[in-house]
Amino acid sequence: MSIEKITHIEPLDSYFFNFLAWIRCFLPSIVLVLSVSMAPAKANTIVLSLTTGDDYPPFTGRELPQGGMASTLVINAFEKSGYVVKEIEWLPWKRGYTLAQRGQYHATFPYGWTAEREESFYFSDPFFPTLNYAWSRSGQSNTLTNEEDLQGTVYCNPRGYGNFGQIKELMDRNLLRRETPNSMLHCFRMLLQKRVDFVAATPNDAMKALLQAEISPEEVQRSGFVITEIPLHVIVSKQRPRALEIIDAFNKGLKILRENGRYEALKEEFNWVE
Repeated sequence: MSIEKITHIEPLDSYFFNFLAWIRCFLPSIVLVLSVSMAPAKANTIVLSLTTGDDYPPFTGRELPQGGMASTLVINAFEKSGYVVKEIEWLPWKRGYTLAQRGQYHATFPYGWTAEREESFYFSDPFFPTLNYAWSRSGQSNTLTNEEDLQGTVYCNPRGYGNFGQIKELMDRNLLRRETPNSMLHCFRMLLQKRVDFVAATPNDAMKALLQAEISPEEVQRSGFVITEIPLHVIVSKQRPRALEIIDAFNKGLKILRENGRYEALKEEFNWVE
């Protein structure tokens, strides 16, 4: 007796309807798994986009470790308050300032306080005070030995840098004239060309500019007095939603960094002395 093997073949449309039934059953679970896996680690984390300018050692610079001492401080301070800095975009100083002023970035840094800037921005607590000196040509006739010697002279400060302290007072009284090239390097070249009487700069700014311009440090001299002391700040446009919350978050984080020693450690890492 032979046994005939019978193979039962399901119609194609049967497979199709079974597949649809399976999808209807398990799709909610698939969507849930995907949504959980793609969700951010912390739903309440605030993500920031910042901007700053290049070539301001040791505070900011594309080639500096972690973008510079100020960039590192700003990122660390916001992190301590639960904020995440998603990006720091490098822009020319004037353009970055203008876009931040319009509220296109959450904040920008590092800036000194001026009354003009305060009209548009909220300022954070100060950090890393900078000391500016007057740099003149070695052996020039009008030596700068005190603040009175600055009167009636022409000084150089790059575009985007503010006038502060004694410099601003003299400018307001028309006792000092300013030249404004694109960079500190150009300022020192103008100094040696006798187009200006002095350059206002921190020691770090001056030494880097001299190196870039291939000028020997012996060709310039530093004033024995500080012409301006400028604390730096994070600034947030008053047009920006929740601007004061951003300032408060940075201030709280900065306080933590001062208390836990990270603030002083950063200065050592970048070999910076106030």
